[in-house]
Amino acid sequence: MRRRRFLCVWERGGGSAHLFQLSTLVETVQRAGHEVVLCVKDEPYVRGAFPGNDIVIFGLPAILRPGHNALARSHAGLLYNLGFGQAAALGAYLERWRRLIDEIRPEAVFCDHADGALLASLSLSVPAIVIGHGFFHPPAETPIPAYELGLPVNEAEVTRVESVVLNSINCALKAAGSSPLGSLADLYAYAAMLVTTFPALDCFSAREGVDYLGSLGPTDRQAEPAWNHDGEKAYCYFSRGCLPDRDFVHQLLEGGYSLLISAPGIRAADRVSLAGQGVTVVDHHVDLAQVCAECRLIFSEGNHGTTAKILRYGRAPMLIPRQVEQLATANRLQLQSMGVFPIGQIGQPIYLNLIDAINNDPAYERNAQRFSSRYRNWDERRSAAKVQAAITGMLNF
Repeated sequence: MRRRRFLCVWERGGGSAHLFQLSTLVETVQRAGHEVVLCVKDEPYVRGAFPGNDIVIFGLPAILRPGHNALARSHAGLLYNLGFGQAAALGAYLERWRRLIDEIRPEAVFCDHADGALLASLSLSVPAIVIGHGFFHPPAETPIPAYELGLPVNEAEVTRVESVVLNSINCALKAAGSSPLGSLADLYAYAAMLVTTFPALDCFSAREGVDYLGSLGPTDRQAEPAWNHDGEKAYCYFSRGCLPDRDFVHQLLEGGYSLLISAPGIRAADRVSLAGQGVTVVDHHVDLAQVCAECRLIFSEGNHGTTAKILRYGRAPMLIPRQVEQLATANRLQLQSMGVFPIGQIGQPIYLNLIDAINNDPAYERNAQRFSSRYRNWDERRSAAKVQAAITGMLNF
């Protein structure tokens, strides 16, 4: 069998889920006897995850300057915010990606939140695969529908922004000597899909014809959680490098709760400061199965993989979304009464109001238990195996 080379790209986004997906891709491609090259946004972090592995790792070839800061209402709006509405800058950005792909000469490109690599792959007619939960796989519609965020949507503005982004992309493609797109959806229709979520958690709602692969994640047990203060237990997870705001800590402590925060990568000074306020803080992941067994009140930023785990262990999470991807997940749960988040909660103390919402309406925990009944025994290795099977099939093209 001919040894082939595959490029895996993590272009944007934070959190551990991207690294879990990269690990699965690397393992699958290498097990099949092929070579894998990584191109990632956080090169030192990724290198630390593959010690001693015979793998080539590049940093990103270019950074596209963000174009806007307003909360995106659609996938086109997200691309616009990322700088895809600026034709000249996008053209230069695309050219750098094309040079890298042309230099590496992969058989296919795996794209994890990597629209730049996806666009370059299309322009070079290199097969592409998009991996991620539903947020990264917009429906094949024109215009691409707005995200369900629980916020007002101006449909005319959604259409206008998509037109701007499409025009910018086509200008960049023309400069590269490539054919234009008929619609923005054509960019995503070009790629194969690896959808790593469950149907109920797809932010575009469950879609027919999509093979939902479940959630990826570590298969080993994490550190055991420990609450070091009196009061009803409450747990909160924050992504690598992120911290809770002062109101959150103040309200939970004033409410008499024993608060355990897991914040991987937290600075030592921040950890000491929170500990001095009476919060138990750890700088690593803890075992969520045990957390949910010992604790009813689970807060999280709303990262998709963490949210899926909390639900699988039968708890309705209280979500604190900080960006549009997390907000889409949070709203999807609230629409199904499987979790709550601050939008729609009136007045202070906002975080204690979330606890009241869970305590006062049994539907949340009941629906979380139903989700758990269906997916509780879902082993992440099953997801990894399904991803591996799908990739193996792709490797045989």
